[in-house]
Amino acid sequence: MDSDNVPDHGLNRKLLEVLQNDSFRQFLGAEIVEVREGYAKVEGVVKEEYTNFHGTAHGSYIAALADFALGIAANSDNVKRFAVTIKIDFLRPAFPGEKLTAKAFRTGGGRNLAFFEINVLRGDELVARGDAIVYGKERIVDSH
Repeated sequence: MDSDNVPDHGLNRKLLEVLQNDSFRQFLGAEIVEVREGYAKVEGVVKEEYTNFHGTAHGSYIAALADFALGIAANSDNVKRFAVTIKIDFLRPAFPGEKLTAKAFRTGGGRNLAFFEINVLRGDELVARGDAIVYGKERIVDSH
């Protein structure tokens, strides 16, 4: 994506460009919907190739969508963070063609460690939920 066309979600421009051009994000078909400090919302549609032998969304697709939202939320205050632990509970199946929304939000922490909750929804219905711990301390330098 051309950097002039990157939507402003309140994120550091350099980070937004990296996320928009991320090949794994493109593989997931994930779109960044909303970002504010400590929060991110992304959406993705379950494709046939993301299903398991039961014909439902593979858990790894749901977890990857959750992790993508977490990565954005965890870095939204311009501190470079990475996941130390992610725990996902799968509550309901999702099917090809369904749009899933992953929301990650900070629930606590301190300077270097932060705690997040992640919810993956189909409309208003909770499909999966999780908790994560992230670590970081280095600032992300903006490109302008």
